[in-house]
Amino acid sequence: MSKDRKLIPKASTLMGSLRSMGYSFESAVADVIDNSISSHAQNVRVLFPTSPMDELALGFLDDGDGMSEEVLFEAMRYGSYSAEEERAEDDLGRFGMGLKSASLSQCRCLTVVSFDGDNLNGLTWDYNHILEIEDWMIQELSFNEIASLPYIEKLKIQSKGTLVIWQDFDVISKSSGGQVYSTLMDLRISLENTLALIFHRFLSGIGNTRLHIYLNELDIKPMDPFLEQHPKTTIKKEIKLDVKDSTGVERLIFIRPYILPFATELKEKDKQLIGGIENLRSKQGFYIYRNKRLIIWGTWFGMKQRAELTKNTRIRVDIPNSLDDMWSIDIKKQQAAIPKQILQRLKRSIEEALDFSVRQQTYRGRIKKVDENIDYIWDRKEARNNTFYYLINRESKLFQFVRDKMNEEDYGYLEMLLTEIENNIPIQQMYIDKSNEAISAPEETADRLDDIYQLAVTMVSTMIEARGSDVKTIIEDLFKVETFHKYPQLKEKLIENFATND
Repeated sequence: MSKDRKLIPKASTLMGSLRSMGYSFESAVADVIDNSISSHAQNVRVLFPTSPMDELALGFLDDGDGMSEEVLFEAMRYGSYSAEEERAEDDLGRFGMGLKSASLSQCRCLTVVSFDGDNLNGLTWDYNHILEIEDWMIQELSFNEIASLPYIEKLKIQSKGTLVIWQDFDVISKSSGGQVYSTLMDLRISLENTLALIFHRFLSGIGNTRLHIYLNELDIKPMDPFLEQHPKTTIKKEIKLDVKDSTGVERLIFIRPYILPFATELKEKDKQLIGGIENLRSKQGFYIYRNKRLIIWGTWFGMKQRAELTKNTRIRVDIPNSLDDMWSIDIKKQQAAIPKQILQRLKRSIEEALDFSVRQQTYRGRIKKVDENIDYIWDRKEARNNTFYYLINRESKLFQFVRDKMNEEDYGYLEMLLTEIENNIPIQQMYIDKSNEAISAPEETADRLDDIYQLAVTMVSTMIEARGSDVKTIIEDLFKVETFHKYPQLKEKLIENFATND
């Protein structure tokens, strides 16, 4: 018969391995903030050194519930609770590992100080100490040791909450050649955008439900990846999917598709809210939230490829923490996978949103002539294998107007130029620029309107001489030309102008 033997992991080896789990700086910071939110904090301050002369320490100060000595001791335990253990609905943790593994992935020394009524309790995990003694020994701080910690006075002033301190940034030091302070300053810039996105639903709360996250004195403003308040955003009906968790209890998943406005319809503040439009195409897809906290975004989970025609489509999915195991959410909260039992149901639910986005982009791009009464400048011609090429429409009135002003020799040169233009359209570069929303439309300036108006006057005058027909009919016919069709406000002005001349 077999017998049990205790086999305790080697402290230095296991802790060293856990430090290499692959946390980014931003994801590690977000994991610490998760703990503050779970403790009902309304204000979280991420404290950076303000000068190279300051102690190189990072602080996380919150005004949450605080912890007693016993609770703090348990919170500092690796695996402080089971992943299968039922938790409060607003708990953002899962494995009982985040605070420790996230913090020590960035530094060698993690200290947590928390209020217990009127008293401060402090514990430190020091990897250097673990390497020295080769045992799982956490350090309990004395009153004087707590008093000498960086940022501790800020916690004392609050008289409540918790302070997390990172010290000894060996990972940053190695990767930056010892330039820890300047690297922290660079990371602070990228951190603002990451936190503004991950916690945007907490940051945009109202009253007591609103969370404030500060980077030193900077109050982070929330992003809005869905532009919910924009009048041109299309918000589809919310879908509810019922799923049984691993214990057989029925849970609900909430899904809501959004189709963003076109980039040309966005003001500068809108672009800031979605984090810029430079990589709009890469940000399409699912946005998975666990208790309002963004876990993963900008992916279709292999259901489809990122495409230009669906780049404005974003699907918000809200799941409860009771479905963590089904969604394969990892310790870092950076990975997730759609459960197979809801994959097909989810596909059916979002097809309508994707079809709408494609139709919207197709119409805007005029893949087909959307109005046979408009005299377009370009013709889209079908080639073999469902491919297309583009030619200047030589039947357009504008082309014919120019053609009639030329002799045969001049027209030969014009044809030579147009053929080379058609054969050398920079399609690849235009696609890249369009994907990055880097193509700007011509500005509708007063000069542009005046140029269009003068061209219209010239063409109407010529047509009157050639055709001698009714001026109003000529102008109506002219405004079927694509060039003028976009400026209907000039039509009445033209009619009035020629009526006056008559």
